[in-house]
Amino acid sequence: MSDKEYFERVRIGLELSVERTLKRKAALGEYVVYAHPDGTPYTMPATEALAQYLEGRK
Repeated sequence: MSDKEYFERVRIGLELSVERTLKRKAALGEYVVYAHPDGTPYTMPATEALAQYLEGRK
């Protein structure tokens, strides 16, 4: 397996993990914590985060 193939598999795995986590949190009505570029944390409902994530993957 080449480095390129390896990193592609890692990237796909990370995307799948993020999507599954957001779906689980959305189903439970939970929030997710993100950080602004300056490091200041903020929260948003997981349903909103999931919608933004899926829109960005199109």
